[in-house]
Amino acid sequence: MFYKITVFLFCLAFSAALSAQAVANAVLNKTTVETGDTFTLRILVHNAPAEPLKVDFAAWAPLITTENILSESPWSRTGRRWQREYTLLVFDSAQLALPSLKVILRNGEKVLTNTVNLTVSPTPAGTEVSDAETIRDITREPTLWTDYWPWAAGGLALVFLLYFFRRKKPKPVQVVVAAPPPPQVPPHEITLQQLAALEQQKPWKNGKTDAFYADLSMILRTYLERRFQVPALESTTREIMPLLKKTDFPDQQSKILQEVLYQSDMAKFAQSPPSEQAHEKNLHNARKVVMASSGFVPTHPTYTNL
Repeated sequence: MFYKITVFLFCLAFSAALSAQAVANAVLNKTTVETGDTFTLRILVHNAPAEPLKVDFAAWAPLITTENILSESPWSRTGRRWQREYTLLVFDSAQLALPSLKVILRNGEKVLTNTVNLTVSPTPAGTEVSDAETIRDITREPTLWTDYWPWAAGGLALVFLLYFFRRKKPKPVQVVVAAPPPPQVPPHEITLQQLAALEQQKPWKNGKTDAFYADLSMILRTYLERRFQVPALESTTREIMPLLKKTDFPDQQSKILQEVLYQSDMAKFAQSPPSEQAHEKNLHNARKVVMASSGFVPTHPTYTNL
């Protein structure tokens, strides 16, 4: 009888000791998010003698850096459970198997959480560039009088300098004949040189398809802005075409230009580049648009076949 009582008391003490041990859990509010979307991580610590000291995210650093932790709440207590929430952000699509996190308690004890899995899927893109969200305007700060004091100080300094130099005896003016400015290079010549350099580099051969279409779009938009005085660099593809209709841009080249700019937009913003066979064709069409819209008469064999 004494033996049974001893065993019972031992089991009871062992169960109480286990229940008094600190236990940590990691819970995600959702296991599937899109790139750029936020999600919440909840850390739960049971049976901690006092408020936990901190959560060590070093185990997640190769997958989610501390820069991706947007905010954290203070520890809150409900009964024997402590809780803290973190808001995180992930930009790259992947299947993440996140290891256990280390929760450090006030008494120096370190408790590990469970592992969690997170699926980060790419943000779906529409087939049209117009489906993308519009760029938000910059939020302007209110204007204060202190914003203008450097201009006022500069104006007073200028008045003082003018007064000071007027009192001095003017020196004889030496007439210097300036050399005539160098002739300006026409926009189409600069653009053709840039397209030739881009074709020679062939960035898509090195896996830089996005960079290739970004450069191609920038070269074409810069040419349109310089040649036809339209704000092509700050306009969308859909906005550029009506602007060109008010200029002497040839109508028969509009469809070709729109196609090149559209495929560039899809590669840059929607991560949907065209096939590899289309890269050189887009370069060819871009060169064709430049020569046709500039009145350039080709003499070199490279351009006579366009």
